[in-house]
Amino acid sequence: MFESVPRWARVSAVIVGVVIGQEVLYEVYLGWRSYCEQRRARQRATTHINEVYFTNERNTPANAPGLTMASFTTEHVSRIVALLDRARVSINLGMYIITVSSIGDALLQAANRGVRVRVVGCSSMAYSTGSQMTRLANAGIPVRFDRKESAYLMHHKFCLIDTDWFCPRCYHEEKVRRKGFCCDAVFDKRGASGGQMAAGQISAGGGGAGGERANGSAGSLSRKVQCVDDGSRCVRCDPQQKKEVEKRKLEVKATEPLPIGGLLITGSTNWTMQAMSGNWDNMVMTSLPELATPFQLEFQRLWRDFANHPLLMGPVVNGGADGDRQ
Repeated sequence: MFESVPRWARVSAVIVGVVIGQEVLYEVYLGWRSYCEQRRARQRATTHINEVYFTNERNTPANAPGLTMASFTTEHVSRIVALLDRARVSINLGMYIITVSSIGDALLQAANRGVRVRVVGCSSMAYSTGSQMTRLANAGIPVRFDRKESAYLMHHKFCLIDTDWFCPRCYHEEKVRRKGFCCDAVFDKRGASGGQMAAGQISAGGGGAGGERANGSAGSLSRKVQCVDDGSRCVRCDPQQKKEVEKRKLEVKATEPLPIGGLLITGSTNWTMQAMSGNWDNMVMTSLPELATPFQLEFQRLWRDFANHPLLMGPVVNGGADGDRQ
């Protein structure tokens, strides 16, 4: 049967078969490699980070071979920049003052690659020498401040990378779970007359209409705290959104993914060169939800509250309402 087929046709068929076989094997190889990379990424993303650093205590000796003095003094800066470079979804920064230009560069680069960057700062330091706040705001990154006439400072020093943003309902429920009540004035957007809550509002006791005790103690005054449910949902209550966000977090890139729940950087350290290289300061980096979640709640409280304050710098984004989504 095959003898009747011309030799050139048989040779051509063999060559075509070999080429097709190679293509199939290559596609199988690519699929297997992608699977292995995703599996390794997920394994790394389920490993927690828990680290403590003291800024004038170096991790490498100043005379280490091949180590320049510049890299020695910027060791802690480089660590923060490397973590910001690993952000896939969001960076929420609450910082009294930022003057380190390389950190400003990392925040701008993150925004340029699609990471949602939000910044809360202190109005007293907004225009201090070397402040990166104006630079970030002019680049379109939303920056919010406490009121300039306030007698108090926005003195936080923390950064949340790839943590999950709470919708109003989940925010409320988490505050109630942690504190036993929710009394954030920033969520009291609508009034309810006659002691009745408006439709779409959540009582601090759980959900729907009703009253609550202000602090849960005996003899305390009862009052209504109204958290407005705007109908939005987040990764905590929307399985589809959770799946999409996790896919972004685990996407294989040049940098390794952070732990799946995100990372908290906090401590006494302002993001200035003096604090990073000389002061007796500390930095804590952790991915434990028990520690990161309260900071996420606090950032959202400030973000909502400061949205009503006069804009000190930068363009108005979405009428000042930007940033209430993941």
